[in-house]
Amino acid sequence: MAKPNIEKALRDVLTGPERKRAAEVIGWDASEVSRFLSGQRGVLIGEIEKAIDVAEYALVSRPYLDAIATLCKVGAACECARQGVGECGLR
Repeated sequence: MAKPNIEKALRDVLTGPERKRAAEVIGWDASEVSRFLSGQRGVLIGEIEKAIDVAEYALVSRPYLDAIATLCKVGAACECARQGVGECGLR
């Protein structure tokens, strides 16, 4: 499974059909986009959240992901556990 790559996602959106809108959201002009695409410019600290949003990513903490993974494993809506008869599938 390929790991998500924010740089590739940004490159894709900044070269795709929505490139003008994406650059505007981040606050970049055409020269800044060009410098980013050529590796001469990075994303500044004040632009990170906008860049993540433009790339259609969401920033979440590892504890949050761990909690979601646990809920998916045991069943977030486990009726057995709700009724006090143990976890679903363990009876």
